Amino acid sequence: MAGQLTVPQAFALLQVEADGRKSTDVQTLDAGLAGAVLADLALRGTVSLRSGLVTVVNGAATGDPVLDGVVGTIAAAGTPRKAKWWITRLAKRPLRDDVFAGLIADGVLQVEQGRALGIFPTMKYPEQDGGPETLLRAGIADVLEQRAAPTPFAAAVIGLLDATGTLRKQFGKVDRGLVRDIISGSWASPAVKAVLEDIQTAAIMGAVAASTAAATTAVIASS
Repeated sequence: MAGQLTVPQAFALLQVEADGRKSTDVQTLDAGLAGAVLADLALRGTVSLRSGLVTVVNGAATGDPVLDGVVGTIAAAGTPRKAKWWITRLAKRPLRDDVFAGLIADGVLQVEQGRALGIFPTMKYPEQDGGPETLLRAGIADVLEQRAAPTPFAAAVIGLLDATGTLRKQFGKVDRGLVRDIISGSWASPAVKAVLEDIQTAAIMGAVAASTAAATTAVIASS
């Protein structure tokens, strides 16, 4: 059920193609997942953004290992940090692997490992149970086509898709004015709005870093 998905699980599920391949680059995916975790925790009232700083205000267990792990990390940091700092810190492969592992454990996805060119390890996540994604997509589509009012959960997911530049790819042409209203309206908490503002910056920074590293590697290899 879509209602049982966490925000990062929903975002991850929407970024997987029918054949199990990821539909976006890993930098964008990782930044979106990091922002999705903070958005989910903000919706639950677990963290707040006071003066732009992420603070744990309710350390009670959420029941989700990924969310609880991030809460512990934020609490252990001691010094409050801005959402953008945490997005950059969390937007890495371990978080991505943990989110997908949760969907696999819940029977929503399965994993297929292989090798590209017989050398590089690859991983695909074909669907095992299409029900959650079907319900999720139907709920988001209803909001985007104004058949239903957005819930805080739907507003957060739409905001994440928009911030990572993947909304149109997933749901086609959308009413930009409506999307702005959804993101800026009362459905999204102030903390979630603050997180959304920082995701795009983190995704761009990650993509630039990856491009620079690739260019450097190419230069070295050609030397």
